[in-house]
Amino acid sequence: MNNPYDLHAHSDRSDGTESPSAIVQKAKEKGLSLLAVTDHDTADGVSEAVNEGKRIGLSVIPGIEFNTEHPGELHILGYCVDIQNEALINALSSSKRAREKRNGLIFEKLKSLGLDISGVFKQSSGTTTRLNFAIALRDAGYADSAREAFNAYLSPGAPAYVPTERIAPEDVIEVIHGAGGVAVLAHPCKLKGDPLDLIRKLMGAGIDGLEVYYPGSTEEQTERFLNFALQNGLMVTCGSDYHGANRSSVSLGCSWRDTPELKKTFERLIKMLP
Repeated sequence: MNNPYDLHAHSDRSDGTESPSAIVQKAKEKGLSLLAVTDHDTADGVSEAVNEGKRIGLSVIPGIEFNTEHPGELHILGYCVDIQNEALINALSSSKRAREKRNGLIFEKLKSLGLDISGVFKQSSGTTTRLNFAIALRDAGYADSAREAFNAYLSPGAPAYVPTERIAPEDVIEVIHGAGGVAVLAHPCKLKGDPLDLIRKLMGAGIDGLEVYYPGSTEEQTERFLNFALQNGLMVTCGSDYHGANRSSVSLGCSWRDTPELKKTFERLIKMLP
């Protein structure tokens, strides 16, 4: 029996546009058997998603996507975490403080450029990300698209770019494990340099798996990461990185494939649910 699923989705608790409950309902309508709502550096939507899953009969994993300290983009997904774990709560609080400080500086830089996006913090009821800023800039007419806004104002070297103080990936992995979860490297296709070298270093810190199937991965990248995961005993996962209307080209479940590796992951995660 096929059990399609999606292990990477964002709600309006970070930079998605839909509530956790709405995403769970949509996943059920699409025939998914398992879902993880993984907002950026926050567990604010987890309880709502899990409870809605119980109400309508869909298995929902408590999940989080951590942005970590690394040149470029290195995100780690935590699955089946205990959101009441003290170390996890402390790590998320630290990330929230750093992000709020960064967001305030971005806002002031944009304001000094004569760009008024006073409604940006209303987009999310939880974590505000650079995507929220990019969308606010687009909606205010300062850019034709969110991508253009990123490039013009928010990317490294751009006039409103501000780096964020983040937790080291090794520490994030330790926190996830301490909260009873598994740690998976998100979208390795986005890593700069040789991704396999970095993955080997993360393996030394205990990374459990790779998000092999991802909308932005080429067939060559997917095959490369799949082979590496199998050769090194890493969990193989799939995720759409769903953001609702903020990434309309991506649909829930679009990265799932009917493969033995993803079936094995499904069975492992289902057993970890309470």
